[in-house]
Amino acid sequence: MFIRSPRNKTALGLDLLIALLPAAAWGVYLYGGRAAVLMILCGLCCAILDFPVQKFICRNPVKDALSPFAFLTGVLTAFWFPVTVPLWFCALAALPVVVCRAFYRYFGHRLFNSSIFAAVLLHLLYPQYMGRYTPPFAYFPAFQIELDPALVEYYRVRTPLGILQGGRLYEDGTVPQLYGFASGAIGAVGVACLLLGGVWLLVRKLLSLSATGSYALVILVLSMAFAPDDAEMLNYAWLYLLSGGITLVAIFAMNDPATLPRTPGGKLLFGGIAGVLTVFFRDTFGGEGALAAVLVVSLLSPLLERVTRPLNYFETRKKKKQSGTLADPNRRTT
Repeated sequence: MFIRSPRNKTALGLDLLIALLPAAAWGVYLYGGRAAVLMILCGLCCAILDFPVQKFICRNPVKDALSPFAFLTGVLTAFWFPVTVPLWFCALAALPVVVCRAFYRYFGHRLFNSSIFAAVLLHLLYPQYMGRYTPPFAYFPAFQIELDPALVEYYRVRTPLGILQGGRLYEDGTVPQLYGFASGAIGAVGVACLLLGGVWLLVRKLLSLSATGSYALVILVLSMAFAPDDAEMLNYAWLYLLSGGITLVAIFAMNDPATLPRTPGGKLLFGGIAGVLTVFFRDTFGGEGALAAVLVVSLLSPLLERVTRPLNYFETRKKKKQSGTLADPNRRTT
C-alpha cells in the first residue's frame, strides 16, 4: 500500500503501522492472544515469502526486496480472519498477497488489493473456516494449530451482518458495533478504532475523502432506500453501514494507491461504484459483499482514471481540429 506517494518508504510504513495499531490492539483485547498470533504470523509469512520473489524473480535490490509493506499487508489480511481459523491459514494467505505485489512490480498497477484478494480466495476455498465467528472475550488457545470444531461450534454466533441478512435487526443497536463489542473478524469489529486510524491517515494526507466519502455515502443512501418496511429507515442504514467490513474497506482498501485512480473524478467514481456494488452483492448473494465489490472496481480503476483524466492544451486542440470546430490556419479560403 501507499507505493505511489513521494514520501520515503520508512515514513509510509510507520504511518500505516500507526493506522493499523488501534484496530489490532482492540482485536487482541476482544479475542485474546490467538488474534495477536494470527496477525504477526500472517505478516511474517508474507514478508518471508515476498523476499525471494522480489529479489530473484522481480530482480530488485535487497533494500527494496526487504520491504516492510509485505509484513503490514499480511497484518491487514489477518484483519479479515475470524479468530477461530487454523494457524496454517497465514501461510495460505501469503501466496495471493505476494502474487499481487509481484504483479505490481511488473505492470505498475495491481489488478487487486492484496489483502482483499487473499480474503476473497480464502472465503471461496474455505467457507467452513471463514464463517466461524465467536463472541468477544471467548478466548481460545493462542498456539493451537487448529481448534476443536466442537468447541468452536459451541461458541459460534451470528454477526450483526448475518442477523441483518436473516431479516432481523441487530437488537443491541449501533453502539456495540461502533465500539467493537459485536462479533466479527479480528480487525473489522472495532469501528471506532478503524476510524482513529483513518483520522491519522487523513492528517498525514494518505486518505482520500473523495473515495472514502463517496463509498460510505452511497451505501448509506442505498441502505435507506432499500430498508425493510418494518424498520426505521435511518436506524437500519446505520446498522447496515457499521456491520461487516465496510469501515475496514472504506479506510484502507479505498485508499490503496496501487489500485486507486489518481484523478479526483476517478477517486469519486471508484468509491461510488464500490458502494453500489457492495449493496448489490450483499443483498443479492449474501455474505460480505464489500470484498467482491473492491475486486470488481479495482479492475475498472485504469479505465476510471483514463476517462476522468483532464486533457491538456494540445490534446484539446487536436480533438477540436478532428471534429472540425477549430479552424486550420494553413487552410486556404476562397
